[in-house]
Amino acid sequence: MPDIYQTKSPFEGEKVRLRPLEKSDLEDIMKHWNTYESRVGLGTVIPMSSMMEEEFIQYSHDIAKSGKGYNFAIETLETKEFLGTCGIGDFLQINRSAVIGISIHDPKNHDKGYGTDAMISLLKVGFMILNFHRLELMVMDYNKKAIHVYEKIGFKEVGLKREAHFLQGRYHDVYIMDILAKEFEDLH
Repeated sequence: MPDIYQTKSPFEGEKVRLRPLEKSDLEDIMKHWNTYESRVGLGTVIPMSSMMEEEFIQYSHDIAKSGKGYNFAIETLETKEFLGTCGIGDFLQINRSAVIGISIHDPKNHDKGYGTDAMISLLKVGFMILNFHRLELMVMDYNKKAIHVYEKIGFKEVGLKREAHFLQGRYHDVYIMDILAKEFEDLH
């Protein structure tokens, strides 16, 4: 059995670190949070005010204190540059299941492996720290890059919400994807 103190933190990947959201992150969040590209990727195109985001940061602290969910800032290991946010919520304790989500805010940081690395770290936290058996996410059919990343990590499509998301004058399907702890352990 490896020495627990010598084991790398699940909050750190190869490129990124997950840390608690702070009120001081608000300015960095708002820089790219309301770009159309960011909003479309999240599935909610209505812009959000800084006051709404400040309330979300406070909500993140409140649910963390209650043990009902955890939202994190994603930052680079090297420079500690703020990259985006991710989280685990909607806990079903009996089933040991939860829902996860992620967003790399600035498009200049897309396609650099940050999202993949952050998602792997988030899954490690979910499986190795919070002891979940199954983690799921939802992704719109038009978000091909995200679907590719999720499949690469080991997620499987397990459901489809047909025409459940309306955007730009038409309905889009929403995929439900999940990964089990054993599947993740075997791959990572």
